[in-house]
Amino acid sequence: MDSIKAIKRRFTVIIGSISLLFIINLFYLKGLYHAIMEDTTKVMISSIEEADGEELQNRLTVISSLSDSENEEITINKSIVIEDNDSSKETNEYPLENMLVFSQLMKDVRQTVHQSIDTIIPPDLPSLDSLIVVNYRSKGISTQLYHSEIVNMNTGAVLASSRRTAGKIGNSYLYEYDTENRYAYKVYMASMTRSVLGRMSGILLTTLLIIFILGYAFWYFIRTIVRQKTLEEMKQDFTNNMTHELKTPISVAYSAVDTLLNFKQGESREKRKQYLNICIEQLSNLRDLVEQILSMSMDRTKCITLQKENIALKPLFVRIAEQQKLKSDKPVDMEILVQPENLVVYADMAHISNIVGNLIDNALKYSSDQVIIRMSAWRDEKNCLLSIKDNGIGISMENQKHIFDRFYRVPYGNLHKVKGYGLGLFHVKTMVDRYEGKISVKSEIGKGSEFIIKIPIK
Repeated sequence: MDSIKAIKRRFTVIIGSISLLFIINLFYLKGLYHAIMEDTTKVMISSIEEADGEELQNRLTVISSLSDSENEEITINKSIVIEDNDSSKETNEYPLENMLVFSQLMKDVRQTVHQSIDTIIPPDLPSLDSLIVVNYRSKGISTQLYHSEIVNMNTGAVLASSRRTAGKIGNSYLYEYDTENRYAYKVYMASMTRSVLGRMSGILLTTLLIIFILGYAFWYFIRTIVRQKTLEEMKQDFTNNMTHELKTPISVAYSAVDTLLNFKQGESREKRKQYLNICIEQLSNLRDLVEQILSMSMDRTKCITLQKENIALKPLFVRIAEQQKLKSDKPVDMEILVQPENLVVYADMAHISNIVGNLIDNALKYSSDQVIIRMSAWRDEKNCLLSIKDNGIGISMENQKHIFDRFYRVPYGNLHKVKGYGLGLFHVKTMVDRYEGKISVKSEIGKGSEFIIKIPIK
């Protein structure tokens, strides 16, 4: 039990440590999400700014094609705007401070161009939308643009819109292209959550995989602890039961011999015979208990060689039924049904007898005063099937899951009405497994139980 407590302590420490790491990881993912969202916002503003410059160039081209003589100011502005789009090729040649000054200069130039030509040709918002989409998709963002508007930031009025019908409103991004008059583009887009999560897909998948692995490890660890605890409890029950079971025949035999020796009961032939029969009976019980324990040990190590032969089941059932009737202290009604009557099973005589005998012995122990047991056998295409059905006290669904476990005994509160080690059904299942067969149980409380054994036909 001390080992169980030590494992529980280690388990608590491990759970606490992993939970702390998991919480830290959640905070990290939250911070990463907000960081990527901020970066996405910057990319979107940058895309709008670049699209604004391209849209200005398109309008300048239209103006220059409509006019035979270009206005000098427009020409200068046009050349500067084009140079702005090519400036990215030379940015690496300038110090950061000069780059910032140059960027601000370009913004001022674009503002001047807006003030000069917006009254001649208003901004083409559908074209601006297309250019924005091209720019942000080239930067790795895949989301839907709904529409854009020109708004007066002083009054909040919408001066123009690319939306012709009622549309969806999602995230919005504001880019002020004219700081003097406070005019800005307001671009409405679908939620960026999916796009951000897409950029986080790698780390999210890795995190989910780690969570899955940890969850499986927790489940396996908890199951191991529960099984070990159950095994410890079963071992303790086994020790207690074994001590009592072994002590009883020894005590009874000792008392009988002591009576014969010290109280002159041996002088009477009838008394002597009575007490000697008691000794033989108790020593026989002791021998059976020891053999059962040794049998479990040998079966576990698979040291037993099966001597298989064709065994007729009906004579086997009849012989076992007669033996069990003689042993029982209750009236027993045995029904035997074998179809066909000459049905045989390819098995070891000693072990198949032990399997059937154990099941009938359990039926006798866990039954009322009037016992009815039905022994049946039949075959299908692949298996020979044996059934032992009784009218006993039955087994609950919860206990049916464990009745074939080693040392397991169906509990009756703090009292075991029937003495034993919890090895009988474990032995039966072990032997059935040796035949590559299967054993199952159908039972209801108060209505009896039926054990069905399937042994493959070789």
